[in-house]
Amino acid sequence: MIDDDEMDFELEPDEEWDSMDYISDMADSSRSMMMDVVYSSIVNNKIEVVNSMTITSKKLGAIEHVLSFFEELEDYEKCTELKKIIDKIKE
Repeated sequence: MIDDDEMDFELEPDEEWDSMDYISDMADSSRSMMMDVVYSSIVNNKIEVVNSMTITSKKLGAIEHVLSFFEELEDYEKCTELKKIIDKIKE
């Protein structure tokens, strides 16, 4: 357990610190983490994803949304994996 004496916090605000930038960075980071989790769930459960009873158009729309996120990041390895799953669903 950490004692209050061991905590070293500056109580004076940093003049360069911008709370709105911090919040924006947190939102971007959270979205990225969420998309990584969604991606992992999709690729680690390919058979279940392809064979799920979800309406095909909704399933494709969701995966294409994840694909577009990774296209923006130019993470083409993930895009390739998602594209393979999309193609399999369309068969």
